[in-house]
Amino acid sequence: MSNLFLAKSTPPETIVEHTNQVLFQYQRLKSCYPKIPYVNWDILYLACLYHDLGKMNTKFQNKVNKEIILLDPLTDDKEVPHGYLSPAFLPIDELIIKYDKNSLRILYQTIYYHHHRPDMNFENIKNTLKYDLDQYMNDFIFNKIEVPLKINKKYAKYTINCRIPSEFDDQETINMYIMTKGLLNRLDYAASADSSNKGKGSKLLVEEPNYDLLEKTITYVNTMGVLNELQEYLLTHSHDNNIVVASTGIGKTEAALCWIGNNKGFFTLPLKVSINAIYDRVKNKIGFEKTGLLHSDMPSEYLKRFDQGAGQPFDITMIERTKQLCMPLTICTLDQLIDFVFKYAGYELKLATLAYSKLVIDEIQMYDPSLVGLLLVGLKQVTELGGKFTIMTATFPPIFEHLMKHSLQIPFVKPDKPFLKLNEYGEPIIRHRVTVKSENLSSAAVLPEVDGKKVLIILNTVKEAQRIYQELINKDVKNVNMLHSRYILKDRRKKEDDILAMGKRECTETGVWVTTQVVEASVDIDFDILFTELSDMSGLLQRMGRVYRGRELIDERTNVVVFTGDPFPSGISYGKRTIIDADVFQESKKQLQLLTDPLITEEMKMELVDKVYSLEALEESNYYRKIKEAISTFRDIKPYEFDKSDAKLRNIQTETVIPSSVYRENEDQIQFCLNSIQRSVSWIEKIKALNELKEYMVSIPLYAFREAAKKSFVDHELMISKWEKICVVNYLYTSETGLVFKEDQEVSFY
Repeated sequence: MSNLFLAKSTPPETIVEHTNQVLFQYQRLKSCYPKIPYVNWDILYLACLYHDLGKMNTKFQNKVNKEIILLDPLTDDKEVPHGYLSPAFLPIDELIIKYDKNSLRILYQTIYYHHHRPDMNFENIKNTLKYDLDQYMNDFIFNKIEVPLKINKKYAKYTINCRIPSEFDDQETINMYIMTKGLLNRLDYAASADSSNKGKGSKLLVEEPNYDLLEKTITYVNTMGVLNELQEYLLTHSHDNNIVVASTGIGKTEAALCWIGNNKGFFTLPLKVSINAIYDRVKNKIGFEKTGLLHSDMPSEYLKRFDQGAGQPFDITMIERTKQLCMPLTICTLDQLIDFVFKYAGYELKLATLAYSKLVIDEIQMYDPSLVGLLLVGLKQVTELGGKFTIMTATFPPIFEHLMKHSLQIPFVKPDKPFLKLNEYGEPIIRHRVTVKSENLSSAAVLPEVDGKKVLIILNTVKEAQRIYQELINKDVKNVNMLHSRYILKDRRKKEDDILAMGKRECTETGVWVTTQVVEASVDIDFDILFTELSDMSGLLQRMGRVYRGRELIDERTNVVVFTGDPFPSGISYGKRTIIDADVFQESKKQLQLLTDPLITEEMKMELVDKVYSLEALEESNYYRKIKEAISTFRDIKPYEFDKSDAKLRNIQTETVIPSSVYRENEDQIQFCLNSIQRSVSWIEKIKALNELKEYMVSIPLYAFREAAKKSFVDHELMISKWEKICVVNYLYTSETGLVFKEDQEVSFY
């Protein structure tokens, strides 16, 4: 058995081999980011060196060898998790001379708790140390440990008797513990993942250096001109936490990349379609290859681009590198990062990573009140550890700023004025003239404008979009199209391509597109006129950004018509299913009705947001109350109160189905996909089959699915895997109108 103690079985790897791999990753991290705050590199090195030595115990070795190779002296005892044993090997006599008590607590507890395991009586731990591990001391040889291994059983005073954080710990001790434990976990997982992926792709490194994101971004901007005022500002404030408000189409993405510079960065957006677009832009136009894409469909999106592509073998380790946050730049959804606020076991890993990263928050106004509260608490914790953030938005609600300043004391800088898109004379561009109508949006109101223009109609609900679309068809309006969330993926993708094509400024085709919020944010289209229901002021300004997106309105025509409803537009109410808080809607409506001039400048738009989302306007609203309650809840969470499985940021309110007509038309291909997913041994083939299967799927509201089940509209179930199935549902579906069901209760989902 001499020195053949295993750390893992698949593939077999000894404790020495695994520890060497962890130390290799340690050196990699240190060389890429040598100045990480609250990290004592010597302490972290010791944690890496000793963290797995407890695996020398008999029960663990017999388990990973899958046979009895060692005689167990404690057959009646339960196995002691190796993390509880490893601290016994630390050279305590040397360490107490070199480090103070808190540093020793950090070191010992980092090792002791590096995996989350049930608590155990320390007498049981001591039994294993005394009667089991002690017999193997002379069999373990590791040239990186200069002092001969000895067991010290009196380390409870550094671990379970004084767990960090205690009521007596200062913030620096807590921060150092979070960083040491979080980084040990990252290094350990990276080493294990690299070992598991050996032979399947390139080597997995805990960090990929960022050499030239700044230079590539500036070079890209220079192909179109020079850095604008916003981009120069964020370059100058690259060491600050920032809140910047800027017009749509001004180059916020490039400004954010300038702020990240040649540092580790995360760029978050609310919608996957926007994330995919930014990812493609950074890789293909700016040319920064070391970019990761992180959301729930990440493997599929990687594989799609591989298929489209470059003719090289797909590097499967790219998926693991992205999941383990190894990339220098990652474009992602917020819930991939901020769930550490729940402080579940292991939360330190993400928080420690963000402590030496730069975090960009785009479109913060699109998150619901609970998520806003959680995000603000997360920013508080990140900045306390030294991480930086920049919030970029076209509309920043003042109540967010109030809460950041007064409830959470988050440090940031914010320029006095927004950054506005300028015309060729250096003056703020004028893009919109607005008419407000206190009535419901109707096809009759749209008809006078349909000829010879690109007309965009945005409704709050799918049901209302389908109604208006059908009315326009019935009135023989030419070239009417529709896009909402209730299409199967194959049809939706075609419609997205079509609206993007017509929305290009150089496209001369005219026509009408009836849509929902799916085009509200980050969809690069430029139409001539917008007819829209009011949702809230922030949403309205996002919608206006799809009309005269990059051009100046030089005549007196109205190009935005807003319908505030009578008394509400579709999807808005004081009920639980409202898509926008009714108080926010009412304040938005009130401010619109106070407008005396149809001309709305960019500054006026931002003033409108300031008024609607001011503390004075919303202090008594449910919207403000929900954010404050969320902050209070998340701020007071104690470490390890929650399981990771409970750390859910979004309530899943949709169910994915296949319409029965789609299934009948494509049954052979759907069954072929299911067969490939269930039987193929190739991971890539499974993902390809799953991607194709998704082409036939559509998400519907959970209430609609339950109603379908209740009324026996569920035709049958298809098993995707042992744990996952999808239902074929008898709702009407056509590629023209999408899914239609009577039970629609005016809930929009997008």
